[in-house]
Amino acid sequence: METPLKQIYQIRIPLPFRLNHVNSYLVQDGAWWSVIDPGLDTVITEKSWVQTLHQLHIKPSEIRNIYITHFHPDHYGFAGKMQRWAGAEVLASRETYALAEHYYSQEQGERNLQFYLKSGMPEVLAQEVAVLDSQLLQQISPITGTRVNLLEGDSITLAGEPYEIVLGGGHAEGSVGFWNAERQALIGGDLLLQTITPNITYQYEDDEDNPLASYFKTLHALQRRNIRTVLPGHGPVFQPQTGFFESVIAHHKERLNHVLDIVQEAGSAGATIYDISLRLFSKVFDNDSARFALGETSAHVRYLERQKLLRVQESFGKYAVYKN
Repeated sequence: METPLKQIYQIRIPLPFRLNHVNSYLVQDGAWWSVIDPGLDTVITEKSWVQTLHQLHIKPSEIRNIYITHFHPDHYGFAGKMQRWAGAEVLASRETYALAEHYYSQEQGERNLQFYLKSGMPEVLAQEVAVLDSQLLQQISPITGTRVNLLEGDSITLAGEPYEIVLGGGHAEGSVGFWNAERQALIGGDLLLQTITPNITYQYEDDEDNPLASYFKTLHALQRRNIRTVLPGHGPVFQPQTGFFESVIAHHKERLNHVLDIVQEAGSAGATIYDISLRLFSKVFDNDSARFALGETSAHVRYLERQKLLRVQESFGKYAVYKN
């Protein structure tokens, strides 16, 4: 599908999740092509790319660059396999490579399970969710070829036009956006989405992390650019309307207030993060969604903890959340 930006095509790649697709972008530069976010490493992804390249009469060897906006599997997973097809360079932020190496390991699977249990998730459910984590590892193809670091402020060329690299965080630290100042257009991965908000998650691994605060900082930085057009990682191309950024921030602040109310009601007994997630995301109905709901709840608890409005204590192998 063509986009409002010349020689840039949006390729909708199916995903086996509730969020059922990811947007990849195919960019023409003369005789060469670049790919942004090739998708998850599945048979369906591979078939989609074979069909797309055939329809556009593109040989894999004509793909020179593979850009990755962030380390999440639905964007990153197929990059290694596509690189081996094409002999292309993979370009991403330093944080993306580091986070992929950290999270895509059997050791991280065990850390995930411990987080689920400490957060109060029932053991049977925690084990089932951990199996999903393990299965996801099989859908990430390692990058074994040339890797190039993208830095904040770097200038690259896409479709014959200059784009500035902008970095953001919250959803994934070191997320890359491609900013065309003349067209006021952002190819943004999951930095900005139209109909949903990016999942902001935290697992109490690093005492310095505060992903929701990082996301607020990212939103304010992007707002100052007066973006007219967004080519997102999920959903259609869109034009942010007046009040778009304020509405995203207000959404999270409403969620923060809800967390405070839930913990207030729990009183001196405190509440587990899982208990809070059940109230915060009452429509969650599958194990995959339960995993995201727990991480998102934890990120909001973490933000309030850093604001000194809540405190989190670990006792008897579980995190308990109290009002300060």
